[in-house]
Amino acid sequence: MPPDFDPIPIVMSGRSRKVLGLNMNLWRLAFVTGVAQFSMSLWAWEFSIFLEFDVGLLRWQIGSAFSIGTLAMIIGYAASGIIADFIGRKNTMVISFIPMAVGLLGMWLIPTWPFVAIEYGITYFGWASILVITTAIPADEIEADGGSNSARTFTMVLLPAFLVDGLSPVLASILLENGYSASILHLIASIGAVVALFATMAFVRESLDIEIIKKARKGPIITIRGLGKNFWKFVIGISGFIFFLRSAVPYLGNLVVGEWGLTDAQYGYAWAFYSMTSAIVLYFAGTLADRNVKVAQIVALLGNSIIVLLFSVFQGFWILVSLNIAWALPVALWIGAENTIVSGSVSEEKKGRALGTYRYATSIAGFFAFSFGAYIWEISDSLIFLYQFAGIGTLLFIVVMALALKSIDLPDRQKEQEVIINPFTESMSEMNETK
Repeated sequence: MPPDFDPIPIVMSGRSRKVLGLNMNLWRLAFVTGVAQFSMSLWAWEFSIFLEFDVGLLRWQIGSAFSIGTLAMIIGYAASGIIADFIGRKNTMVISFIPMAVGLLGMWLIPTWPFVAIEYGITYFGWASILVITTAIPADEIEADGGSNSARTFTMVLLPAFLVDGLSPVLASILLENGYSASILHLIASIGAVVALFATMAFVRESLDIEIIKKARKGPIITIRGLGKNFWKFVIGISGFIFFLRSAVPYLGNLVVGEWGLTDAQYGYAWAFYSMTSAIVLYFAGTLADRNVKVAQIVALLGNSIIVLLFSVFQGFWILVSLNIAWALPVALWIGAENTIVSGSVSEEKKGRALGTYRYATSIAGFFAFSFGAYIWEISDSLIFLYQFAGIGTLLFIVVMALALKSIDLPDRQKEQEVIINPFTESMSEMNETK
């Protein structure tokens, strides 16, 4: 076992006790994020199937719905990053659950075109803000800790979310197999969003120091040049890859149900394998990414490209399960490396805006990618061809990403002094403390 690989993931740092790399504030955030994830994971995995087979939308309408959702996320990313730096992370997170709940309730009440696309957009406007905050709060804690084990922190805070993401499709599949309509999933998810709102108010603590908020308010609301060259090199380098990846991945459900001939329930079960595997590998993937975030980023992209190509070659339920399990590691590496590079490229008072701007910029690529993918699907009449096309495109843009990473200078991270504690003599009661 390498000397820098933590054998027992319960440690003491200079700030507070940590369990699996997270302090208690981050664990509270993680559990609330898990509740929020339920509101998305219950239905999002089969939404494209729902649009095609339940609502009866045409292919261009499905692509338009995804584009509207992405446009809403673009706006949400830009707004939430700024707001989070100015009014704090917790307040921004609380507000974000309101459009989520409203949009989900609308999808239950009026699941018809064009309203379902608008409701989808409203939901994703709120969800975009949640995604920014679930990276901004860990970024604040990492900054306070001197930047140690940043990739692992970013991945581990999503552990409950991945567990929920694995169980939710199973629950949804059981409901669908017992005769419930897919629309009922949106009602349940809406209730979950309301629960997450109150959980955030009760358990999540503000991570941004008041002096940093004051410093952010003195600066410009929108900062482009202030984010630095390293930040924009990374954004430009990865945008092409994201364009090709997102032109295909949203239609995975349509591929396995429509062209492979599997059921939506089987797709849900396979999704669960992916999420549960992700939860298992998060800690170790984050630790690996911390050793060299640039290499981890390239390996993550390469893994995604290969898996996309394999979806165009093989078919069958167990193939789907195997590919979903294999997908977990590159995604976990990507989460840790990506957030570390983005947040490490800017000063402490700009982290919220950097994370929001990054997601905003890359979502612009996704905005065009969804419609592009639908167009390729329409003219080729084959999602298998779309996946072949997207896989080759992503491989080409890994070279662009590698060149961009080569020119990026990352700050040196300070090493955290850790004292290993025997996990058998320490209880987990502190997990419930509110300090």
